[in-house]
Amino acid sequence: MNGDQGKPFIRLFGTPRCETEGQAFFPAKGFVLVAALLLSPGFFLTRQAAAALLWEEADQKRALGNLRQLLSRLQPLATADGAFVTGTPTGLSAGVLAQKSDLAFFLSALRSEDVGLRLQALCSVDGELLAGLEENQEQFYLWLVSERQRLKDLFFSALGPTLEDLTRFGGAKTTDIAALADVALRLEPEREETFRALMAAYARAGDIAASDRIFQMLTRQLQLEGRNPEPATLALQRRNRSYAAPAAEEKPAAAPEKAVRKPRVAFLPPVTLQAGTASFPIAHAFVEDVANSLVRYRTFTVLAPHSSFASAEDASGRLYQSLRADYRVRSTLIEPTRLSISLIEEETAEVVWALEVALDAEQVHAAFRLLSKQIAAALAEQIERLQVDPFRPHDANAYQRLLAGQHLLRGKCDLPSLRRARAEFRRAVELDGRMATARARIAQTLQLEWLMLGGGDPHLLHRAKAEAEASLDIDPASGMGHWMCAVVALYRRDFDTSAQRFFEAEALAPNSADLLLQHADALAHFGQPDAAWPRFQQAIDLNPIAPDIYWWAGASIAFKREAYGEAVQLCRRMENDEPALRVLTASLALNGDLEAARQCGLRLQDMYPGMSARDISGLSPNRDPAINERFYHAFRTAGLP
Repeated sequence: MNGDQGKPFIRLFGTPRCETEGQAFFPAKGFVLVAALLLSPGFFLTRQAAAALLWEEADQKRALGNLRQLLSRLQPLATADGAFVTGTPTGLSAGVLAQKSDLAFFLSALRSEDVGLRLQALCSVDGELLAGLEENQEQFYLWLVSERQRLKDLFFSALGPTLEDLTRFGGAKTTDIAALADVALRLEPEREETFRALMAAYARAGDIAASDRIFQMLTRQLQLEGRNPEPATLALQRRNRSYAAPAAEEKPAAAPEKAVRKPRVAFLPPVTLQAGTASFPIAHAFVEDVANSLVRYRTFTVLAPHSSFASAEDASGRLYQSLRADYRVRSTLIEPTRLSISLIEEETAEVVWALEVALDAEQVHAAFRLLSKQIAAALAEQIERLQVDPFRPHDANAYQRLLAGQHLLRGKCDLPSLRRARAEFRRAVELDGRMATARARIAQTLQLEWLMLGGGDPHLLHRAKAEAEASLDIDPASGMGHWMCAVVALYRRDFDTSAQRFFEAEALAPNSADLLLQHADALAHFGQPDAAWPRFQQAIDLNPIAPDIYWWAGASIAFKREAYGEAVQLCRRMENDEPALRVLTASLALNGDLEAARQCGLRLQDMYPGMSARDISGLSPNRDPAINERFYHAFRTAGLP
């Protein structure tokens, strides 16, 4: 703990010392007295108790006389701010200057919710309490041994939670972990639980090499003692090694692109020859994937398939008219492995071109490449080939796995679906290690799982980061890869990196409704809700029949703009408001609808059992701490503990 410059402060951990402006002598018994007062209930001792501790072999009268002499020697060290010890006829208390000690700071900071203060408090422990003052007096010796053990217990009980809080989002400074390791291993070098806590912290921070070094240090130490690591340590080492993944180099960000009026293209879902919607899931996923791939082009706009597919279910045609499409892509499933596709101009109803593609295992990716290029040739006179040309050839089976995984992601957003989708993407990567989109999709499933589990497992976020960066390493022009790097960086609280990645992703894929939505949500988290709102509206324009996640993001942006009524209305547009329950509860509370807020608050407590209002408000990665404070006070208003 640092004292104010030019004023005295006292250190009681390690060799005791006191620094004053004149470097005045501080008596050894004075250090003991100050420590005893700070460690006593209420920072108070009777004069008799203090005298007996310091001079147990003297009779009471002489001990009290020695105490008066000690207090008189401490008096000249007082300043205008106060003294080290204050006294009354019956007792002694720790004075203002005693509160400047490392011990006082340690005891108070460990109770703080501020992880930075707790880190500073733990690092202030510069050794045993009152090192070198072990006097040959039984009462004093027993007191000192007992208090040293109590302080060690406090230290190690706080070490694990502090390491967890530092690395909760996988982005801690490894120098902070190293500083804690240095203190902890000096205090108790043989405590295996400490090694495990440090190994886990380094792994959560993404430094697997440092975690390995801690394990090797423990192993060498145990070998000297003829012992092996405990089973829990070996299991942790195996688990940490499984998190190791290649990292990609950072790529420079591109500037965002100015929006211009471009032709709008709508992809309709495949139908059968009898005009019914095709039920063959791979054909549905194939057409959707082609649509999503074309967001790279700048000379035309592709409407989000979620909206264009949904519009086909409206017999009146009003939903389709709301899309304002200039062209539509119509697909007809002739048989389970053949698809007939036409590009139609809306104004003239002219078929610009038509073709048939095979969707069997050997032809599906060639069909994807052909269809994408045909649409580009028909709609764009000049295509930025540096970013989209040529498509790399992929393994056909791997591509089918990719489509199957993406089809699962379009369904229910629950943990089983996410994990099944991730298994399909993993299989695609095993079959074709150069499939950048599959690596980015793995990152997406890991990040969504982390969020759905309450943000308590930083390993998931670290693995998502590694997968997103691996995607960029394969294809630096992948908008999906930049997008996932940006999302992961946002939830790791790395706001600058997230902003850079989002702008680059948007430059590479300027017409992706999903990406625009994510960028809008991120801008709100960056503290720019007014800049976020137009992007949200643009995303809705491209995907007007939007899924729930759009209204959830819009409500979050509205909340940060303090438009609480609008936030509630956007939440009400969701088929299932559970994902947005935090923002809905807070918006209702701040909008004055306290009864509805309390009902939502009860649901929120069921969703996050054991978490307080402070814990839940901390899940949202906001650069401006005032936003999370607003959430906290709203949750308290809604009745959360």
